[in-house]
Amino acid sequence: MRILLIPALVLLLAGSVWAAGFQEQAQGGSTVGGFQGPSMPAGVTSVAKAKLAADDTPVILTGNIVSRTAEDHEHYIFKDQTGEITIDLDDDLFMGRTVTPQTKIRIYGEVDKEMFDIVKIDVKRFDILK
Repeated sequence: MRILLIPALVLLLAGSVWAAGFQEQAQGGSTVGGFQGPSMPAGVTSVAKAKLAADDTPVILTGNIVSRTAEDHEHYIFKDQTGEITIDLDDDLFMGRTVTPQTKIRIYGEVDKEMFDIVKIDVKRFDILK
């Protein structure tokens, strides 16, 4: 009888704790805490640092596309206050938006280092800044 009593008591207590957590969630609360507030930008934030970063390092760069390269139609020269770098910006990311050398943009992507090739940024998305 004692062997059955201990597991039954454990289940009873565990059920009470679970029910209290479920009730708190149902009332709009959360049983899991965490930080709520601003986040620091992830990754590298300048062209100069991007040129020194490892392959696949996340980047968030603010600056201008100053020209298209002769390499192909999806490679551009991007410039910020620290220098210039080639970016790979797929046509579909423009989504109908026009960008000129005077348009300030913020690009989100990652460093692309190929063996015996220049460092590029593979752009995943970009925002036009006002």
